Amino acid sequence: MFMESIPSNFKPPVPEDDYDSQVLDQINEVGWYNIHVAGENGESAFAFSLGYFHKQNHPEIIIIGLSGKQAQQLLNIAAVKVFGAKEKIEPYKKYEYFTESLSVAFVPVDLEHYGEYLGYANWYYGSMSKPYPVLQMVWPDREGKYPWEPGYDQSFLQSQPILGPMPY
Repeated sequence: MFMESIPSNFKPPVPEDDYDSQVLDQINEVGWYNIHVAGENGESAFAFSLGYFHKQNHPEIIIIGLSGKQAQQLLNIAAVKVFGAKEKIEPYKKYEYFTESLSVAFVPVDLEHYGEYLGYANWYYGSMSKPYPVLQMVWPDREGKYPWEPGYDQSFLQSQPILGPMPY
């Protein structure tokens, strides 16, 4: 269903304004751009990468429910792994000590959530015949448990809705 690699004839869209130009320029120079969306009306803020799939054939990454600064830091760490170490981040694998103090896991994002969460990425990849892949970076509750584990604090799902299938 999703593209496995970027088509050789893929061309990014033409910028429509200065912000688009800034984003496209950074993707060309660095390989990726992090986009942060502030939460509104009680909804959680989120941030996602743009350029991972285009430049590294790696799924884009989205993180929900953390502050803009925290989300940006985690996306930058992911970028170092994807672009620097050429690491392929795998769904459902626990990455212990992703940072010095935080472990994370990743869930494939269902296509039904692309419209609500990934509008700018949809514009960027809009010329492709199939959808681009995205992984959600999932952070654990205070006890270190993930949403699919027994004993997970379900109140965390309000700030971090899970956008894909859980590994039951």
